[in-house]
Amino acid sequence: MTEKSKNADPAGETASFGGFQRIYQDLLEEMKTVDVRAAAQNLGLPHTEEEGVEVPFLGRTFLISNRGAASKDGEMVREIMASVLFHYIMCGSAARPAGRFVTLSELAGPLFKQSSYSGSALERPIARRFAGKSDELLSVAESLGGRREGEAGLGGISLVFETLPHILMQIVFYDRDEEFPARAIVLFDANATKLIDFESLAVLATIFIRDLVNR
Repeated sequence: MTEKSKNADPAGETASFGGFQRIYQDLLEEMKTVDVRAAAQNLGLPHTEEEGVEVPFLGRTFLISNRGAASKDGEMVREIMASVLFHYIMCGSAARPAGRFVTLSELAGPLFKQSSYSGSALERPIARRFAGKSDELLSVAESLGGRREGEAGLGGISLVFETLPHILMQIVFYDRDEEFPARAIVLFDANATKLIDFESLAVLATIFIRDLVNR
């Protein structure tokens, strides 16, 4: 990650549309050479020659093949989402969760240490959306397959989500009280970047959190 990109929006909203289009077209070309069957086997996901590998994400099932991305429900697949899924299949990792959660900056290494991205784009929107609404957070989390799990500390709620198969995210939420505002902490399984590259993980998290807070 370059110095210029440290505080950029990994979801690509600050990037030029033309630039992203070129990147997306390059990904489509690269997908033509990927061994999708092997990736499916490593990830433990269903695969057919006709449709490709089935990847569940945000309550939908996406079909990723050498031809590109489609969805079982027939709805359009946004290019930014397709790009994340392409990177996930290209990695095609047999890694599994470590069972230990760390910060986004720990996964990124030294170049991301000073970035405020996790706080501004991931944690702050959760705190704003669910301040005074812990019960609603639990309900929305359940709709996304979240489960109460992990350590939160006094007065906190810990939720674990499988964003993509084997890529786990933990959200620790502390609701507001008389002294402190609501606060959220977003963590990732320590093996997350063995299953997808770091920048795609950041985009994946952004898409997931935006869906969470907009429900």
